Amino acid sequence: MKIKQYSTDLIEDLDKVFPRKHPVLTDTDREIWYKAGQRSVVDLLQSSIEHGEEDEELPTLLNKNKEP
Repeated sequence: MKIKQYSTDLIEDLDKVFPRKHPVLTDTDREIWYKAGQRSVVDLLQSSIEHGEEDEELPTLLNKNKEP
């Protein structure tokens, strides 16, 4: 999947809101899968940026306080 524009600020915020963590024993199966899906979006965005840097095909970065 190729995403043409990224906001690194947004990805950093999503990483804080949906951190990589182990499930709690009281979570239901449904809650575990739901949280895993949320985190997988963050992982996909982070991975896309990393691969773009390696391929020198980094998409446009959109941030308020940073230059593209």
